[in-house]
Amino acid sequence: MIRSDGGSAHEDLVDGIYEAAVLPEFWPQVLRGFAEVAECRAAALVATRAGSFKWIGCSPLAEELARQHYSFPGGADRSRRLMAMNRAGFVGDHEVYTETEMLTEPLYAEYLIPTGFGRGIATAINVPTGDTIILSAEGDYRLGPFTPAIFQSLDGLRPHLARSALVAARLAFERARTAVETLSGLGLAACAVSRAGTVVVANTEFEAAKALWTTRGRNRIALTDRRADEMLGEALGLIATGLGVRSLPLVPEEDAPPAVLHVVPIRRAAHDLFGQAAAILVLTTASTVPTEATPLLQALFDLSPVEAVVAARVAAGQTAEQIARADGKSVETVRNQLKSVLGKTGCRRQVDLARLLAQLAPAR
Repeated sequence: MIRSDGGSAHEDLVDGIYEAAVLPEFWPQVLRGFAEVAECRAAALVATRAGSFKWIGCSPLAEELARQHYSFPGGADRSRRLMAMNRAGFVGDHEVYTETEMLTEPLYAEYLIPTGFGRGIATAINVPTGDTIILSAEGDYRLGPFTPAIFQSLDGLRPHLARSALVAARLAFERARTAVETLSGLGLAACAVSRAGTVVVANTEFEAAKALWTTRGRNRIALTDRRADEMLGEALGLIATGLGVRSLPLVPEEDAPPAVLHVVPIRRAAHDLFGQAAAILVLTTASTVPTEATPLLQALFDLSPVEAVVAARVAAGQTAEQIARADGKSVETVRNQLKSVLGKTGCRRQVDLARLLAQLAPAR
């Protein structure tokens, strides 16, 4: 096929690969073209590290396949067999499975073949972030093994995919560094971390707060406050869901002011091809001078205006009964609002909330 500008479809696909390295939203289109070259129905891109898998993109038809593959028995084994080949090129299913295995393995017999798939071809590419990128295409099992011509075509695309990975990895790092340096200019301590808690980059203000954090194996961040450290791990694990606590109170050292660590998800980078950073951690320390802080409480802990007022009054030492009388509400209503505040701030008890907010909110 010839393009209107005289170039070939192959050249168009190569251009798309490099374009998607910078603009990840183009991957579905690129993967659709890749599937056509492979004479397959669908294609998908996945990043894997230490047994965990993250779907990056897929052609439209592959969306459901991408969601089900690794949750189905044998899905992870298929990738392990691919990587065990350690080949700098594409590998077909018929090279890692016998015909008998493909007809009896649940992944094939119960899912892939009945849904018109089961003719897979894939390659694994290692990138500087520590991830292994797996690019795969799926066709109809009934068409049989891939021809040498298809392997040759796909292997010709592989160097472009590898270079695209390098570009995307570097761009992701630069975005993270720009973000934390911008926060540094605002006087905020911040670092970018992966979903596993690995510190990608930290600004000087965050580095200076060593009394509150350190690093463990593989440069994973560890908070000195053990309870907060557990909460951070849970928050990072739920980063893609929108659930979990986003602001973590840190128990300070003696004579140190209260501090809060805010988990800011990187939504776009969570879907970026090789972006390692999943969140920006912003560390804020309470001022020793009380201020009118209910707008601050709203911003820091995602509180509603009513919840922020309740939190400020708790910080000032008021009980639920006193707040109810002052606002003309039932005690049960105030307690429900207080329960929501406790959940958003990560506190278990009212006294913990009061201690956390004591210097962030004024008496009312």
